[in-house]
Amino acid sequence: MIGSLSSQVSAQSDDEEAIEEVVTTGTRLKGSATAVLQERQNQAFVADILGADQISRTGDSDAAGALRRVTGLTLVDGKFIYVRGLGERYSSTQLNGMGVPSPDPTRSVVPLDLFPADIIESLSVQKSFSPDMPAHFGGGNVDIRTKTIPNDFVFKLSGSLGSNTNNRDDGFFYSGGGQDWSGRDDGTRALPALIANNLERAQSDDGIEGSSRFPLSLSDRQNMLSSMFWEIGPDQQSIDPDFGLGMTLGNVYSVGAEGEIGFLSTLSYDNSWKVEEQFNGTSLGTVGCEDLPEDRVNDGKCFAQSFDGVSTEQNVNWSGMFNIGYEYNANHRFDMTNVLLHDMRDRVRVRDFVDANETIFGTTELSRVDMLFEERRMNSNQIRGTHNFPEFKNTYFDWYYGTSRASRKQPGSLDVVFQLNFDDGMFVDQQLQDVSATSVQRDFQTLRDVSDSAGWNFGYPLYLKDLELEFKIGGDFFEKARTAENLSILVPHRAIADNATFGSRIDEIFAPENLLNADFYNSQTGAGILESGVADGDKYAAGTKVDAYYIMADAFINNTWRVSGGVRYEDFRQISVPFSAHANTFSIEGDEIQEIAFQEDDFFPSLALTYLMSEQMQFRLNVSQTAIRPDLRDISTTFFIDPLTEFLVRGSPLLQSSKLDNIDFRWEWYMADGNNVSVALFYKDIDTPIELVELGTVGGAAPNLLTANGESGQLYGIEMEFLQDFDFISKNLNNFYISGNLTLSDSEVTLGAVDDDEISLFEQQVLDALDATSASNIVTNNQRRLVGHSEWVANLQLGYDSSNGEHTATLVYNAFGPRIIVPGTRGNQDAEEETFHSLDLVYTYFPDFKSSLKLSVKNILNQDKQISQEGLDLLFEREGISFSASYSWEF
Repeated sequence: MIGSLSSQVSAQSDDEEAIEEVVTTGTRLKGSATAVLQERQNQAFVADILGADQISRTGDSDAAGALRRVTGLTLVDGKFIYVRGLGERYSSTQLNGMGVPSPDPTRSVVPLDLFPADIIESLSVQKSFSPDMPAHFGGGNVDIRTKTIPNDFVFKLSGSLGSNTNNRDDGFFYSGGGQDWSGRDDGTRALPALIANNLERAQSDDGIEGSSRFPLSLSDRQNMLSSMFWEIGPDQQSIDPDFGLGMTLGNVYSVGAEGEIGFLSTLSYDNSWKVEEQFNGTSLGTVGCEDLPEDRVNDGKCFAQSFDGVSTEQNVNWSGMFNIGYEYNANHRFDMTNVLLHDMRDRVRVRDFVDANETIFGTTELSRVDMLFEERRMNSNQIRGTHNFPEFKNTYFDWYYGTSRASRKQPGSLDVVFQLNFDDGMFVDQQLQDVSATSVQRDFQTLRDVSDSAGWNFGYPLYLKDLELEFKIGGDFFEKARTAENLSILVPHRAIADNATFGSRIDEIFAPENLLNADFYNSQTGAGILESGVADGDKYAAGTKVDAYYIMADAFINNTWRVSGGVRYEDFRQISVPFSAHANTFSIEGDEIQEIAFQEDDFFPSLALTYLMSEQMQFRLNVSQTAIRPDLRDISTTFFIDPLTEFLVRGSPLLQSSKLDNIDFRWEWYMADGNNVSVALFYKDIDTPIELVELGTVGGAAPNLLTANGESGQLYGIEMEFLQDFDFISKNLNNFYISGNLTLSDSEVTLGAVDDDEISLFEQQVLDALDATSASNIVTNNQRRLVGHSEWVANLQLGYDSSNGEHTATLVYNAFGPRIIVPGTRGNQDAEEETFHSLDLVYTYFPDFKSSLKLSVKNILNQDKQISQEGLDLLFEREGISFSASYSWEF
């Protein structure tokens, strides 16, 4: 949005020469604090906006970290935002107002840590629904708005260094491919061509072991096994410091008498490390607890399996953006935005493994080593136009088109269990676990999302006495196609000769000379050394298509009342079709495909009423109806691993959409010097809310979670927000300010799992998943809070700006109340993530107008991440204290 700023500069000589007038114009940046506050005040619908200036002050490196500062928002797993306690499925994400695909295989929503702060101009969180946004709306809509062309020439370089207190300890790592520094695997970890060719040749037979038509020899199996990447170790090594580089270049040029064209380009690169103590537990119960140490048992309950050790992780992130803008006659503007985002995560964990069924302390103990390498990538190309026609009573027409690609590669992840043998408590030797059902597991995963967005809107303003009226109609169209595959290859321990299983390192046991030696194999032909773990549905294709149209009006009445609203129509279609294992054909066909196709269309109304009591104070009321629809994985029966809990999660083909009735009321008071205060009340009534429930498992198997519809749900609460400088205390303190927000809320979901003669929708989905006849004993609490909901969320900032403009400092506090991560089953209580008190300090020094030095300390309180169930740690991660310093130069 472009506005004009005029200033008059006067100069007069001693002999009273004529006054010279100079008029300057400039662009009003959305990222500036004043513009952000004004935009929020002028919104017809309830919204919170975070600008680039505010993000810079808090030192957050990406969109996810920045958004947790917004009223009522919490961050889960460092990637996903919960708005007003509703899970990530209840919010939608846009890039410059357009839909984008997700590179996350477990969710269709976009992981927000993918967007670096360097490219963000502002973040808009609209909490009340308006007809011109997607009807997939629960907690809110997050719009990531990238930086636009500058007012003048800009060339900026930046560099940063950092570390974490945990990184003082050595980590366990390995040497990977030659391009790991760039965040890309050079093929070292990729699925070997020998194995891929064998799988393709024997698609309709027995997978990797071939068939009678294509018999494998010992040599064939040796070559395939040897072709895998085994040089993992891992080795204990010291950790390098984090570092980052960035560059921004842009300019604007006059084109003719009334035209302007400009560009902005950015590049950034970050390489960081994290060493972390971790503890995980799975399968809470009472079996085997008597043999475990006291600290792993509480009230007769324990986890059947637990892992305790060190995680070492390297992250490489780089991004690029190139924007071009052209404006003609201040009424016509074209913008082209091109964004490329790439990040890599390379993690190795070395942990003690306690299995209640297998561990005998002092005799047979276990350890587990796993490696995960993943690349996520997204590129988006967008073009938009805005056209104002003063000659036609200020009618306007806007349009946009965007195409985006997202991908994820996870080549050759590894999971191996070692057995430590003791004699009278003294360590003797180490080997691969001596259990016939145990295997070394290698996974090769790929995912690709492709999406196209297009839309337009037409507005017609009408000015009457004491009435300003604007009519708006528009259309939004979104298509997304996804293909994904998980290829799992097992190396069974039983297929390896007994004496060849001994060793403490992966690269020692699977050394080239061993793999090419016939004595390594338990069979003369090597039979069974490679097994396929692929099941039907591990490869799938899915698609989503949404066609939407809306009509709305916005009326100012006597500069006192504002009435905005309208209705949106959406036609939604979605399908996810599984492939057969070892075959490039669907595992279902005909009527079965028709049955899993998901289609619905509906109208979604919205009305917003604003009373402008004065220029500084206003009251808002918004009512609307929206829907939350299942995503691509929710309607699939294929299991995937939740990245936070590492539980297996599956969907239900019987899943239905959730319908929401939303009510918001907010009072806002905007005072001088940017001081402001607001109080909001909100209520949501949810029909058939989409929730998680744990299914029964056998022995120490990983818990299974099902995505299912509850019967009903409610969410209600109050939000309070303020910003105030200290000028009211003393003029000497006007350089200090305090701001903060507090959300208090409650929620309740009724699942419908009761022991009666009627089968609820929830019970029908559980019974279908379990192939059982009763589901009443699965759920501990038929009524509970919504998964992910925190009853309170608090943010507080204490800021300082020096009078000479050379120094700024911000102390930032963020905390949330306990939230359910995994609902309790079979009498066990819910697993909850405990409160994390985050306290960060950011200081910036501006030596001159061209450079700045920023120092930050994060997690000053040295808090740890903890998920507890029945007094035991389901998850514990030692976060450590992070330090960083960055310097930027502008030429």
